[in-house]
Amino acid sequence: MQDIARRLNISRSTVSLVLSGKSDGRVSEAVKKKVLQAAKEMDYHLNELARSLRVGSSNLISVIVTDISNEFFAQMTFHIQEAAKKAGYLVLTINSNENDQEFEQMARLLISKQVDGIIAVPTPGGQDSLRMIIDQKVPLVTVDRFCEGVSADYVGVDNYEASKKAVSELLSEGFKKICMMRLDLNIPPLNERERGYIDAMKAAGQQEHIAIHRIRFGEEMERDLLVPLDDVMATDAVFFSSHRVFTEAMKVVSKVGGVPQRQCVLCFDDVRPYVTGATDIRYIEQPIAEIAQKSFDLLLAKIKGEAGTGRYIFPTRSIDRQSLLK
Repeated sequence: MQDIARRLNISRSTVSLVLSGKSDGRVSEAVKKKVLQAAKEMDYHLNELARSLRVGSSNLISVIVTDISNEFFAQMTFHIQEAAKKAGYLVLTINSNENDQEFEQMARLLISKQVDGIIAVPTPGGQDSLRMIIDQKVPLVTVDRFCEGVSADYVGVDNYEASKKAVSELLSEGFKKICMMRLDLNIPPLNERERGYIDAMKAAGQQEHIAIHRIRFGEEMERDLLVPLDDVMATDAVFFSSHRVFTEAMKVVSKVGGVPQRQCVLCFDDVRPYVTGATDIRYIEQPIAEIAQKSFDLLLAKIKGEAGTGRYIFPTRSIDRQSLLK
C-alpha cells in the first residue's frame, strides 16, 4: 500500500480506504479509480496474515463435523458456508471421523491458526476438547449433540420426541414388528432416538417386538449389517436412527433384491433417493438450513463479544406417504 501511495503521491490511509472497500463518500471516484488501476498494474495482494495480526481477526471460522459423508452434516456445512460468505467469512471444514483424538488435534490446530470461531459437532468423548477451546477464548457453538457440563451455545432438535412421535404414528396404523437400527456410538442424539423408540413401543404394548440392532462405525459396518439381516427383513417396519446407517444398510440390502415392498422404511432426514424396493418410505425432517443459520448467527454474536449461552431446539416434521403425495 505504501508503494501505491508513493506512486500516486497520496497518503497511505487513502490507499487503505480504497483497497478495504471503505472509500465511499470519503475518497473521490477519480482517486479511487487511480488506486485500483495502480494496484492491478503492481499486482497487489492483501497479506491476510499481516492484516489479521494488525486487526486481531482472521475472518476465518471452522466447522468440525464427525462424518462429512453424512448427508445431514454435508448440507449443514453448505448452509453455514453460504451464511458466512455473506458476512465476509471463509469457512474451513474439518472431519473428525468420530475420533476424540482427531477432534482434539484439529481443535488445537485451529486455535494455532487463530480462527475467529468454531462450530463443532462433538465426538463421543470430546468434552475436554470443547472446554479447551473455551479456555483459549475462542468463540464456540456446538450443534446436533448437546454436551452436559460444557458452557457453549447449542443448536439442535428434540430427538426423543421426534422418534417417539414418528414410531407412535406407525404403531397407530397397525405396524407392530418395528425394529431399530442405529450406530453403536454413545452420543446423545442416537441415545435419545433409541429412548423415544422404546417408549413408543412400550406405550403401544409392543414390548415383545422391541429389537435394536447396533452397528459399529467404520470398517465393521457391513459385517454388522449382515448379521441381523434375516430378522430385519421379516419385520413390518425398520426405523433407521441416522442417515449414515441407512445408506450403508441400503448397500447391503441392494445385493439381496432390495427392501420388501410390504415393509415400511422410516429414517431421520430425507432418504427417498437411496431406497430400493420399498414403496412406503417415511422420514423425520430436520430444518437443516435453519439450524445452520442459527449456529452461524450465534457464533457471529460471540465473535462480536456478545455474552450469553443459549440452547436452541428446532421442531422436526414427520413426512409420510400423504405428505409426499401433496
